[in-house]
Amino acid sequence: MALSIKNAQVEKLARELARRRRVSVTEAIRQSLEREVARERLVPREAPNDMYNKLMAIVERSALIPTDTDLTEDEILGYDEFGIPSK
Repeated sequence: MALSIKNAQVEKLARELARRRRVSVTEAIRQSLEREVARERLVPREAPNDMYNKLMAIVERSALIPTDTDLTEDEILGYDEFGIPSK
């Protein structure tokens, strides 16, 4: 199966990596992709619905922040005069 790289910078990097490793461009790309996939597998990913639910919770909480008040921004956010959270 063929892969066409249509970005000059990506092609240049692939060729440089292959030259430094003394392998073919295909082998350099394969090695790099294997390493990156292995790294990605180590990072736990949340399901899209979980992320959506977390973002919606933030939106709902932020909607409760009063906008027509005499409170300062720090007071609204819950910081005291020293910048320490008070809530």
